Amino acid sequence: MIMKTYSATPVKSLLGGCTLVGGIVVSLTAFAANAQTATQGDKAPIEQARLSQAFEGTDTCRKFDPIQRYGNELRFQIRRNDAPVGSHVVQFNQGRDGLQVVAQSNIDISFLGFNAYSFAYRSESLWQNNQLAVLSVRVDDDGDQTEVVAKADDQGTLVVKGPDGERALPRDIFPTDHWHCGVLDSNAVLNTITGKANAVDIRANETEMLRTTDGTLRATRFTYDGELETTAWYDADGRWVGLAFDARDGSKITYRCMSCATQTAQKDEE
Repeated sequence: MIMKTYSATPVKSLLGGCTLVGGIVVSLTAFAANAQTATQGDKAPIEQARLSQAFEGTDTCRKFDPIQRYGNELRFQIRRNDAPVGSHVVQFNQGRDGLQVVAQSNIDISFLGFNAYSFAYRSESLWQNNQLAVLSVRVDDDGDQTEVVAKADDQGTLVVKGPDGERALPRDIFPTDHWHCGVLDSNAVLNTITGKANAVDIRANETEMLRTTDGTLRATRFTYDGELETTAWYDADGRWVGLAFDARDGSKITYRCMSCATQTAQKDEE
């Protein structure tokens, strides 16, 4: 996904994302010493209460079944300053070895009839027992190609290889994919561009009506602060339904859901 500072789908040349800049505030030594508290379970009671109130039940994000929640596909239109510039599609398939997830983003921005910027992102992952087991990410950021791969080992860690080398992260860390609402209880996430762990503070805010390509729906707004800064929306069933952030060049980037069930009908004109 695209985020303001680090993201799973950055737009660095034109939109000004800087996913390949900066380091990890929380050291890997700290992660190894206390992997569970580094990723989950450190939120204050008031934040836990807000998280519970955002969804239908306290178990909404446990044993999350995306096929049951989304079907086999989740689709978003990517917009820059409210103009369509691309798409983000997540596909789910239950295989013999576990849940297979493929996420793809494509962005093309034109200026005066010429292609000013292009971006392609593909992530393939395997999930077992609601945890990430295998991950492969390939990115073509306007000609700059990078790759991140990860695999769980027998010691309960996730071995990640990225542009800056190899590191061991907690097995229960969530990648920056957003579709699994279990991430909202985390204090760190796996950046699928850099292969690093980013410290985050995710807070639940008010419930509001969110626009999709076909109308509006009621969703809770969650804000990310820390090494990632973005806003994500989830409905009462824990489904990811929207994303927004300010790009470094001042433009506004939004993910507008194309496959979400709406409460009011108002189809986009584009």
